[in-house]
Amino acid sequence: GKEIEELEQHGTWTVVKRTSLPRGTNLLPSTWALKIKRYPDGRMRKHKARFCCRGDKQIAGVDYFESYAPVVSWSTVRMVMNIAIQRGWSTRQVDFSNAFVHATLEEDACVEVPEMFADKNHNGKESVVLKLNKSLYGLVQAPRSWYQHLQKGLEKLEFKPSKCDEAMCYG
Repeated sequence: GKEIEELEQHGTWTVVKRTSLPRGTNLLPSTWALKIKRYPDGRMRKHKARFCCRGDKQIAGVDYFESYAPVVSWSTVRMVMNIAIQRGWSTRQVDFSNAFVHATLEEDACVEVPEMFADKNHNGKESVVLKLNKSLYGLVQAPRSWYQHLQKGLEKLEFKPSKCDEAMCYG
């Protein structure tokens, strides 16, 4: 559906023949995370489906090497909001659709083809796998990859990480 189409538009993976994988490749299972999004009054707004890989099956030193990604502390967010109010600054919130798949994956990782995946060029989902080009939700290193991608973009805009909270940048 829509989730797979958006992931394919980002070039998240390359479909490869299972037989082309090197012997001993750790092929990660895939899964669907399904959620009902609701309005504040409880009415259903939409069904959401997210295609994920099973990062719990990854092997340190094989599928990933680093996983640390800083997260801004709430005390930093509160401090910045207070300063913005005091100085009359405007603030903005940004939400990236499928944020993790914006980041290029540096490690080699392959994922089983998900249920409901149709590829007309192959004999069936059992004969192919997805070699990841981009970070995918569920990967152990996905938050780190996204942070590094975002940090590069912010540096191009001449933002610098704070010495007090490295996840907060200022320009």
